[in-house]
Amino acid sequence: MRLAVTGATGFIGARLIDRALSRGYEITALARDPERVATRTGSGLRIERWSVGDPLPPLGRTDAVLHLAAYIPADLSDARQAAKCLEINTTGAVKIAMEAASQGVNRFVLFGSAQVYAPGTGPASEASPAFPVHRASYYLASKLAAEICLLALGKSNAMPVTVLRLASVYGPGMHDTGMVPVFVRTLRNGRSLVIQDGGQYSVDLVYVDDVVTLALEAAERAEGGVFNAGSGRASTSLEAAQIVADAVGAQRQLIAVESASTDAPRGFRALDVSKAANELNYAPLSFREGIEEWKSMTGLTDFQGGSVNA
Repeated sequence: MRLAVTGATGFIGARLIDRALSRGYEITALARDPERVATRTGSGLRIERWSVGDPLPPLGRTDAVLHLAAYIPADLSDARQAAKCLEINTTGAVKIAMEAASQGVNRFVLFGSAQVYAPGTGPASEASPAFPVHRASYYLASKLAAEICLLALGKSNAMPVTVLRLASVYGPGMHDTGMVPVFVRTLRNGRSLVIQDGGQYSVDLVYVDDVVTLALEAAERAEGGVFNAGSGRASTSLEAAQIVADAVGAQRQLIAVESASTDAPRGFRALDVSKAANELNYAPLSFREGIEEWKSMTGLTDFQGGSVNA
């Protein structure tokens, strides 16, 4: 299996490359900073300096392109960032797919976001309404527009395009910002943790290796379409903190909860992952299982600093 991976230095991209190399795949890693990819090991790894907007290098007999590279603004509410989001995340993705199709690539996998779903009750399926106006609208709109354009392009070029709508991904090598890293660092060090919004902020947390497994399965045999990539259930911030406390051996009494300022629900819907389970053998871990798996591998100490853009 021959794959090309954009965003090769990012959290998910780096994990994906390691897994693919361990399976004996041949990988072309496309990255702005090739030196960061060079730390990976594997005789099947080829590294190309590349940024979104650059022409794709010759990919040879590549079976699939897995497109993770994206522009994420530092200020997600800044409307002035909309043009750059659309330029890189939408138009740039279409350009990559067109060039991949012209080189005879068989499949294209886009890593999207499950935050495009409109608020609602119950888990969101791939058929649920997508209307991202509540948070990070300019970024999420560019990702959703990319989905629409790429799926249409795939049909017209007879190149299956698969979209993976990712929940909140955590696990080995993740960046040191966000809810899970804060919980781990605070509780592991025996410090008090104060949770806002009454502990009711809710989000579907998916282990990075589950996302990688699904992506490789899609690259190998998916015939196109949209697939949710989550754990299948949402965890509240309080539930997540308690699970982390148990994993690091901290007392749950260290966790304090501030009253919510409003009764309105906060966060994002759980994802219905039955389509991925039925068509791509997807079997994600629960958040508790994922934290324990991560702990067994690295001790929950392998966060990386720096930008989340890849």
